[in-house]
Amino acid sequence: MLKVLLVDDEAPILGNLRRVLPWQEMGMEITGMARSGMEALRIAEEQAPDLVLCDIRMPVMDGLTFIGKLREMGLDSEVLLLSGYQEFDYAREAIRLGVKEYICKPIHYEELGNKVREMGTRIRSKQYKDKLYNSIPLFQEQPPAEDSAKKTPEQLMNLAAQYISERLNYDLGIEEVANKIGISSSYFCLLFKNRFAMTFVEYVTQQRMEAAKFMLASSDKSITAISAGVGYQERRYFTKVFQKQTGMTPKEYRDQHRMPETR
Repeated sequence: MLKVLLVDDEAPILGNLRRVLPWQEMGMEITGMARSGMEALRIAEEQAPDLVLCDIRMPVMDGLTFIGKLREMGLDSEVLLLSGYQEFDYAREAIRLGVKEYICKPIHYEELGNKVREMGTRIRSKQYKDKLYNSIPLFQEQPPAEDSAKKTPEQLMNLAAQYISERLNYDLGIEEVANKIGISSSYFCLLFKNRFAMTFVEYVTQQRMEAAKFMLASSDKSITAISAGVGYQERRYFTKVFQKQTGMTPKEYRDQHRMPETR
C-alpha cells in the first residue's frame, strides 16, 4: 500500500478527501491528516508518505513552505497541490520544488481520482526502477493474496501488476498470475484487457522494455546483464524485441539516452 498524507486547513475538504476517493481500491492508505503545514511536517517525518495532497493557502505555514521543508528533510514524496491560486509565481515555485500536478478548487473529485491513480502508477514505477537500479535482479516473492472474493477488479489488477513488476526476470504466464491472485484465467484475461487496454503479453513486454530503457540510460550494467534482469536469457532475442519496440538497438538507445552522471 502506498502511504498518503492529506493536508488542508478546511475540515470539510479534509473529510471529503478521506471519504470520497476509493483509497484502498487504488492500493493506497491514508496514514496522516493535517490542518497546517507544521502538523503535516511532523506527520511526514514519522510516516515518510509516498503521496501528499496539499492545499497551498494555510495558516502558520503555507503549502509551498511545507513542501520546501519536506524536500529539506530529504523526502521525495509526490505532491498534488490543491489550490485556488493560478498566479505564475506560485506555479514557478511549485515546479522548483518538484511538484508536477495540481487541482484547482472547487475540487472535481472524478478528475482528482484520475490524477491520484496516475500518480500512484508513477510512484510504483519509480519504486520498482529504484530496486532495479540497485540490484539486477532484485525481485521479491509476494505474500499469499487475501481472499480474492473480497477484492474489487481494480484491487485484483493492482495485485497482478505488482506481481508482474516484481518477476520480470522470470517466465510469466497468465495462469501463474491468475492463480497468484486467486481467480480463473478467463476472468483474469477479461479484467486485464479492460484495465490495461492491451493483452497480457503486450503488457509484460512493455514493462520489460521500460525497465530495460531505464537501466540502459541510468547504469553501466552490461546489456547482457540487463537482458537477463528483465527476463531475456538470450541477448540476441532481447535485442530483436527491443529494436522492434523502440526502433533502435540497446546500444544505440544507451548512446542516445545515457544520463550525464553515467557517462
